[in-house]
Amino acid sequence: MLEPIELPVQVLGSWRQALSLVQTRSTSIATARARIAEANARSRQALANGLPVISGSGSVNRNLLFATGAALTAQNIQTNVRVPYPATVWNAGVSLRQPLLDLRTWYDIGTTDAAAAAAAASAEDVERLSLGGLADTIVSVITAERLAEVSRVSLRSNLSTLDLTQRRTRLGAASAVDVLRAEQEVASNRLDVVQADEAVRRAREALGMALGFPEAWGVAPQIKVDGLAADAKSVCSPVGDPEQRSDVRAAKLNVEVSERAAESVELGLAPTVDAVSDFTYTTDPRSPRPVLWSIGALLTVPLYDGGRLGAERDANVASANVARQQLTDATRRARLEAMQAQRSVEVAESNFTVSRQARDIAQESARLARIAFVHGTGTSFDLVESARRQRLGEIDVTIKEFEVVRARIAALLALSNCSL
Repeated sequence: MLEPIELPVQVLGSWRQALSLVQTRSTSIATARARIAEANARSRQALANGLPVISGSGSVNRNLLFATGAALTAQNIQTNVRVPYPATVWNAGVSLRQPLLDLRTWYDIGTTDAAAAAAAASAEDVERLSLGGLADTIVSVITAERLAEVSRVSLRSNLSTLDLTQRRTRLGAASAVDVLRAEQEVASNRLDVVQADEAVRRAREALGMALGFPEAWGVAPQIKVDGLAADAKSVCSPVGDPEQRSDVRAAKLNVEVSERAAESVELGLAPTVDAVSDFTYTTDPRSPRPVLWSIGALLTVPLYDGGRLGAERDANVASANVARQQLTDATRRARLEAMQAQRSVEVAESNFTVSRQARDIAQESARLARIAFVHGTGTSFDLVESARRQRLGEIDVTIKEFEVVRARIAALLALSNCSL
């Protein structure tokens, strides 16, 4: 159990490699980018409603049943011919429709543009959260590995203590109770090693998921945990006000989109004017000309739609109210997170300082207890208890050290906009 667990097949070599993998394999980022593409497509779809629409058509009709009689043509009446005449008629045409006045369509173009901007802001926030999650999983792996290493160092020390106690027992300087105490401490330490190894495996698996892999990933020794916050600054730009953060900006844009959707319904009762033009060609002899071309204007005035627009307006007004509440919540959360993140750095640094002092005291106490036990002036209980406190102190220092890194990264991301 003194040997560390095996390294996974995949090992993360650098921060840049992590960013590259997240960019290409993160499902949350891919989903956010797909929503941007969807919003842009809907914006183009809204714009198309105000542009010309050109359509072509063609038909051919062949009569299968005939009789003999008179046939009317564009020039005269022919008698004693096979009717219908002619047996086959060809038609082709091109139609043009250009909206000249459509207030709701023009207004909806601006609405879809705002929706595309909201999708882009939401994608930025997804990237910010993904970056924070990535940095946290890397720190978790390094923390778990350090805790496993501390557990093994403590196990090695307790095995040495057990060996010393057994020797003293054979010499008559210690009792069987002293040996049992030492064995209990070794057993407890072995349990810590097992749990620490499982924590390492789970942390590596979480890192693999964050990178977009179902397998566990390790962290190369050259990645310095103290430099993660500095590395994160390379893709994050600080903001002076929490309301400038991407999630708050996205919430503001969603409010704008919802309000515009509610206002758009009011334009649904506005009349529309379209310019229309038809160009047709036919082989029907009854037509005065084989080629016809017309141009005109079409006025449409909505009178009654069964209450559809009223219901749509009520639904959009309710959606706008929901968006306003979400904006209020996002703003409050952003301000609270920024304040707590800044304070958490100070708290984590203070805890780390106190933990190191406690660890140093526990180390000195364990050293003195071991010397006293060797010289016969100390008890096995003092030896085991001081070793236990030293082990707990080492573990606590390790945890507090990486909590400082986590707090610094969280403080950076709480007041930053990130783009991978």
